[in-house]
Amino acid sequence: MMKKMLGPVVSALSVAERADVLVALIEAHPELADEAERLAGSLLGDHDRERTAHTVAAELRRLHLEDLADRAGPQWGGGYVDPIDAAYELIQEAVQPYLDDVTRRARAGARAAALEVGLGLLSGLYGCRHEDDHDLVLVQAGLPDVIDHQVDHVIAAMDKAGLSIPDGWMADQCPEWT
Repeated sequence: MMKKMLGPVVSALSVAERADVLVALIEAHPELADEAERLAGSLLGDHDRERTAHTVAAELRRLHLEDLADRAGPQWGGGYVDPIDAAYELIQEAVQPYLDDVTRRARAGARAAALEVGLGLLSGLYGCRHEDDHDLVLVQAGLPDVIDHQVDHVIAAMDKAGLSIPDGWMADQCPEWT
């Protein structure tokens, strides 16, 4: 099937506006609903574990002390935020979209892709356990504990979504967590 190029008006729309157009098209043409579901299922069902692992690790390594400076220490309105608490929060914020993605894909029935996201997230976290660059939030937060704490969240999210880590996977891929 040859894909038709989007016209200049549709191409100029934001992602949210394109989503609105899709919903309007399906409402106006219910016969397109099955095709839209098939295409959506294809998108949700496709995922690359290695790409997730690489992206997670890169995002965590991008968190530098400058990111921490805005959140930690004395606050303008009064009070004080411990740097370790602020670092944990930054790391959790980097991990949360992946946890949400695991849940979203599993809920939509794309369980294999949800598992791939979860395993990629675990691999990416594992790859950051022994960083030694003191300009990184990870190191300031206290490695490997900050990573191990996130792993607990990942495993809990996967369990809640009904996803099981394959037997032997942790021993092979993340041996320090077995």
